[in-house]
Amino acid sequence: MKRLSRLVPLAAICALTLSAGTVSAIDETSPLSAYQYPPKPLPIWQSPNVYNNYLQPVATSIDYHTRMIYLFNYENDKLIIVDPLSIPGWPGDLPLQHTVIMPEGNKIFITSDNTPDHPSYIIALSVNSINWDAGSASLTVDALLPVDTPNTPSELPFVKPVNGVQAIPNWMIGRGTQIHGPTLLPYSDFLYFTEFTSDRVRVINHKTNQFASVDPIVIPGYTEQTHGVNFNRSGTIGLGTGYFFDNSVIDVYKSNRETGALEVVGQIMLGNEKRHAALTHFVYWLDERYAVTASMQFDKTSLTPSTTEKIIPPSVWILDTLAGFAKKIADPTIDVNGAGVLRSASDIAVVNGKLYVAEEDTLDNTFANDGFISVFDLTNRDKPRFIKRLKPGFELPKGYTVAHTISPTPDNRYLLVASWVSGYVIKIDTATDTVTKVWGPSDGLVQPHGIFAAGGLR
Repeated sequence: MKRLSRLVPLAAICALTLSAGTVSAIDETSPLSAYQYPPKPLPIWQSPNVYNNYLQPVATSIDYHTRMIYLFNYENDKLIIVDPLSIPGWPGDLPLQHTVIMPEGNKIFITSDNTPDHPSYIIALSVNSINWDAGSASLTVDALLPVDTPNTPSELPFVKPVNGVQAIPNWMIGRGTQIHGPTLLPYSDFLYFTEFTSDRVRVINHKTNQFASVDPIVIPGYTEQTHGVNFNRSGTIGLGTGYFFDNSVIDVYKSNRETGALEVVGQIMLGNEKRHAALTHFVYWLDERYAVTASMQFDKTSLTPSTTEKIIPPSVWILDTLAGFAKKIADPTIDVNGAGVLRSASDIAVVNGKLYVAEEDTLDNTFANDGFISVFDLTNRDKPRFIKRLKPGFELPKGYTVAHTISPTPDNRYLLVASWVSGYVIKIDTATDTVTKVWGPSDGLVQPHGIFAAGGLR
């Protein structure tokens, strides 16, 4: 398990300062008749329906059950399903886990889980073409990177329930190596994955499709049970989650954009030794200094320290990486209309001044009875104001459960939210907070997971 250490101040890490570009004014010496009023809209470039080398309106995911690869066009609401066994160079029938697509849409990375016959892989695919109108895509395996050997067991700590509130579901225990948490390091050639089932952070060069010289990164007391190291926009600081029971700290690293190395700075605890939140899935940066995270655990387990009086149920926290301090900004609630976090908060996103929380029913004594997406006004980031909760059978499809992963589109116009349990990927318009597209079982989806929109860092 991770150890708690005092955070070293990040005074040496400089924040990235962005300055606005200059906008040309009207030439006052020109005749007024040269200008139209009201002004004519500018011809903003749109992505065509075929692959090219520009930022693509595409998101990728895999299917846990069918082991298919999904390509979503979030502008034209189209879907392409690719059978990986049809891809030249594909190694076999593999249980898939996560995806990454590069901004240009020209390369996809897919991870697979360990099996008795196959190691866990990071698979680099070249995208030769995507034709949305024809519903087809041509992919080729560029590189096959094994991260272990077949039949490698997980290295998770033993844990058992101690009360009737916090269950220990089988899906969380892990069967073998699982490669999660893909993140891109800005202003570098490096792509990171984490073996949540062990203590290894995997680093590859996405230009050469090879492991970086620093791979694997293993830092005792820090890299265990991490679900991604998420970087700020300047790529100077990385925050690692504590993705297991009773892990109540966020690991803080300085990153080296030339080598891909991570240097420990310290840890930020969600609370204190007596009362704290635990089990975090994702971290979302607000700016160069502040980030937010959310917790999933409800109550104590056999791993809970004797000094802990209370596990704070699912909640949202703001992280000050300079001060090394975390503050709870959204409390738990037991009311479906309550102004708080109702279910385990697996994923979060902050878009257009609003905080979105994916709430999943996976960690208590029932499983997948429902799933929600809560929305908060984050104008005051220390005091979010609850706006609404999207509910199954109302804003969300009937039978929708387990809102698991949120992937914003690069323009922040849409959120793509995947439910691997009920088989849905939904598109939310962030201007209206309404669902404008649903892909689901009728489209061939069964258990979609690992959603990743091109142009994002994760």
